[in-house]
Parts: sequence; C-alpha cells; structure tokens
Amino acid sequence: MDNDEILWKGLMQSDREKFLSLYKKYYHSLLFIGMKEIKDAQLVKDTIQQLFLYLWEKRETINEAKNVKSYLIMSFLRKLTVDWKKSGIAGNLQVVSNNYSDDIQYNPEEKLIKKDEQNLLFKILMSHINELPNRQKELIVLKFYEGLTYEEIVQRTGLSHRTVYNKIHEALKKLKLDMVVKHHPHSAALMSLVIALASSAIVTGYH
Repeated sequence: MDNDEILWKGLMQSDREKFLSLYKKYYHSLLFIGMKEIKDAQLVKDTIQQLFLYLWEKRETINEAKNVKSYLIMSFLRKLTVDWKKSGIAGNLQVVSNNYSDDIQYNPEEKLIKKDEQNLLFKILMSHINELPNRQKELIVLKFYEGLTYEEIVQRTGLSHRTVYNKIHEALKKLKLDMVVKHHPHSAALMSLVIALASSAIVTGYH
C-alpha cells in the first residue's frame, strides 16, 4: 500500500489509481469523523465525495500536503460545516427523538447538549463493540476507528480479504441485532449509526 505522500503526488499527477486509493484509504475515517459531528449520513457521504471531486478537479493547482491526513480531515470538516449550514437541517438521522424545523437556531447550551448526546452515542456503540467476539471487535476497530482499508487489515492480521470482509459484516449484523434486542433508549439513533457504517463498508468491500 502506497503511503500518503505517494498517493498525494499521484493525485497531483492525475494518476486515477492513486487518487482512488487515497479516496478508499480515508473514506471510512472521514465518515466516522463526520458522523460524530453531524448525524446526517447522506450529507456526510455527499461532502466526502464532493471534497474528493474538488481535489480531482483542482489536482493540477493544489499544493503538496505536508500531512495528508490532517489536510483531508481539516478540509472535510470545514466543508461539512458549510454544507450543514446550507442544508438548514439539524440532525435528520434521528439522533434525538424530536423533529426540528429547518430554521431552528441553537444557543450555546443547546449545542453543548447535542454534542454530549453525540458523544454518548459513540460511547454506547463502543460498549456494544466491546461485547463482540475478539476477532470481530479487532476488525471493527481497525476498519472504523483506525480507518484502515481492507488491504491494510489483511496485511496487519494475515487473514484473507474474504475473511476480513465477512467478519466485519457479521459484526455489523450483530450490532444491528443488539440494537433491536436490547431496546436501548437510544436504539433508533444507534441503529442509524450502525446502518451508516454498514453501508459505507460496501464501498471498498470484497467484489
């Protein structure tokens, strides 16, 4: 697997394979980061795609990035903030049970509460992940918390590509089942989060 510097230079040199490798490498990490900030899976996915489309369109004029990961994350978060404000929607992925109107404005206290709710969701999700069989837990952490590609996980674990893919999806299925069986107060929001992760896993899955 090429390192970030090689992938970035490939982007600047119009190398489509290097560009797609960069996209696949950071897609899940950006999705996870975005979902922690804004519980709108479609908006987060669209922003990721638009960011990389912009990079491809500007590939001949963009500068070298000293830290590609930091550059992508910061660029993504800036764009996500702008896109979220333009959308006029506050958390349409059912992070909370209330339905908010498009023009609602949050005061600092309300923003803090929403941030706390989001952090709570990820803590709860992690507690469910900790209950998975060791191998499934390991692969989920590598995929969604460390942001590794399937190829990188194969290299790290020595498992086959098919095994990695299957075990990740088995884990996601178990997480979704847990949301239903345990009837947690935040089940709807947690289910939406797991579904978003599951759908994103298909992007770079086994074909």
